[in-house]
Amino acid sequence: MSYLLQFCGLSDPLQLFYLEQTAGPAFAGFRPFQLDALLSWAQLTAQQRHWDLAAIHNAVLSSWMERADLIHQWQLRLRDEPADRLVVAGLGTQLDWEQRCEQLLRA
Repeated sequence: MSYLLQFCGLSDPLQLFYLEQTAGPAFAGFRPFQLDALLSWAQLTAQQRHWDLAAIHNAVLSSWMERADLIHQWQLRLRDEPADRLVVAGLGTQLDWEQRCEQLLRA
């Protein structure tokens, strides 16, 4: 099974709460936005959803390395945002993301 980690942007805690209530990918907010926190969250999510821990670990590390420039931009931008803003990431299977997209189109 493959997993996709998506960096969604900046959000306030209330919008993140609404994302967390929907079916599909798991979402979390980070401030500061650092690899160790992202990995910890991803591994906890994987355990809760009975996903392959090694595959999740690899997906997170690959995404972090492939998007290093983008991540650096998010980290810099976060410094200029209000204190309650978070960088939001989503993690899910292909089916999770398909269902999320369909849900958005129905809204």
